[in-house]
Amino acid sequence: PLGGEAFRGRIAREEAVELARGMNDRRQLAAALNGLAQLHRIEGEIDLAEPLYGQMVSLMREVGDRESVAIGLLNLAMVSIGRGAGDRAREMLVEIVAIASEIGSKPVGQSALDVSAGYSAWCEEWERAARFYGVAQAQVVETGLHRDPTDEAFLMPLIARARDALGGDDFEEIERGGRSLSCEQGLDEARAWLARAS
Repeated sequence: PLGGEAFRGRIAREEAVELARGMNDRRQLAAALNGLAQLHRIEGEIDLAEPLYGQMVSLMREVGDRESVAIGLLNLAMVSIGRGAGDRAREMLVEIVAIASEIGSKPVGQSALDVSAGYSAWCEEWERAARFYGVAQAQVVETGLHRDPTDEAFLMPLIARARDALGGDDFEEIERGGRSLSCEQGLDEARAWLARAS
């Protein structure tokens, strides 16, 4: 059950969606849908979040905003992995990694590496998970862009599984190798791996 503050936050976000619909502004609506979806995801209401992310992606495809498409797909990929729909997540990651490389967006690249690390762990490819996580961690240090709480809640349990599977020392050694890569090198590795994983 939602506490008073969270309840008011949800009402405000639902009102923002309605307001944006009334204004017929696709960018405003996409941002409002994403905000409401994030709130649902934090509350564990995946069934409510998923279609909102889908609407956001559709709107941003119409507008031709590649970065926002990637952000929506990143959220959908995390939801899909959480649901156990790894094949669907892989297809989205292929597009996300392509967009990140094409537009050179550091935030999208960093998040793509995070979700690739989570997806690798979901696939029980522990070494790959540690390596992608290392590249992503190096990006956090370089850009100063920290994960939001929903992304942290997605990623950390999967990384903990990889650490347990490999053992702390091996995990850290592989992660350190990942940290030595640039974002672009990490994305190139992710692209090649995702193509093979199909």
